[in-house]
Amino acid sequence: MDAQRYLINGKVYPQHDPGLQEVLARVYGTPARPRCLCVDGGVEMYVSKFRDFVIKRMPESGTEHAPTCPSYELPPSESGLGQLLGEAIIDRGREGVELRLDFPLTRYQGRSRACALSAAPTEVAATRRQLSLQGLLHYLWERAGFTRWHPQMRGKRSYGVVRKFLLQACSDIETKGLPLRGRLVMPEPFVAEHAAEIAARHRKAFAPLAAGGAPSRSNLMIAIGQVKALAPTTVGYQLVLKHLPDCPLFLELSTAERAKRAFEHELVAWANGQVRLVAACLIHARVEHCYEIDALSLMMTSPEWILLNHISERDVVAKLVAEERAFIKPLRYDATDPARFANYLLLDAGARPLPLDIVSAFAHEADRRTKLDAIASRQPKGWVWDTARDAIVPELPPKASPRAGG
Repeated sequence: MDAQRYLINGKVYPQHDPGLQEVLARVYGTPARPRCLCVDGGVEMYVSKFRDFVIKRMPESGTEHAPTCPSYELPPSESGLGQLLGEAIIDRGREGVELRLDFPLTRYQGRSRACALSAAPTEVAATRRQLSLQGLLHYLWERAGFTRWHPQMRGKRSYGVVRKFLLQACSDIETKGLPLRGRLVMPEPFVAEHAAEIAARHRKAFAPLAAGGAPSRSNLMIAIGQVKALAPTTVGYQLVLKHLPDCPLFLELSTAERAKRAFEHELVAWANGQVRLVAACLIHARVEHCYEIDALSLMMTSPEWILLNHISERDVVAKLVAEERAFIKPLRYDATDPARFANYLLLDAGARPLPLDIVSAFAHEADRRTKLDAIASRQPKGWVWDTARDAIVPELPPKASPRAGG
């Protein structure tokens, strides 16, 4: 991955320059804009303020950066993100991001979830795209940078790192008029000597669930974490997140059975020890310190926390990591035809990202046709692994020569 360099008021600063924070403090709030020098002429960026000053890419400018630049972003059409931008995901630049979710953050007892249509409707409204729980998880994953991999990341992507950057990714997001960070909880890494303090912080994080404001109303929160256990109880199932062993999340029996059918492949791969399993849960307080799952999404990841759509992708990721390659994982979000996206994009094989496609022997026929049609239309042609023809991952395209000049 190329180290970023910025042109600010006529002077060039490396990404890790010790004086960069002072320079950004002077620029913040002024018309001056840093330029990322990953390409000739640079790409305009802007300065944002969190705990430190941060240089961020301008909305819709990610494709202007070099593929190996940390600020590079796939064209929206190359993943499920493209169908959501401008409707479910509204990027307002310095003002932050607004997300429009297809699930509530408040629960009302006794209120019907749907209304009957009039026999003679007087109007027709356009359908607005909204973000599902899976789509939200994918968006945070991408925003936190975990769709990218570079050899320098090896050994540096622990659960603690994942948590830190996922929470940072929430920092300027609002949804339903609320800061997303206030309604999202992710357990912090467990340290035995600090168990009491960590437990107290977890109780504080879950506090919004007890602040519904009325007996018939309860708040909902989003819990994200690595699955440690999913086990039956006398009244349903309990889902235990790693680093949160003293706070299981409960599922009604019918909900659990539907989840087992919907995520059969993910649960089998996880039970066999082949993948990590990450859960995003919409939860409410059933009674004090007892939390129940209203909605659940599960996704598989590799040991490097790279998202996997199916188990064959695990083998490709393992080969990419072992051979020290740089790549991106396009995410499906809520797309209805995700097979058309490349499984991965190789960043170090030339001036443009090179698509890596997997044709799975176990794909549904419609998905297989979609994938083959997408492969046939790609220009330039990419790399393809047909698992029905080759039992092991084929050789990857060679690395391109390093870019001159840095």
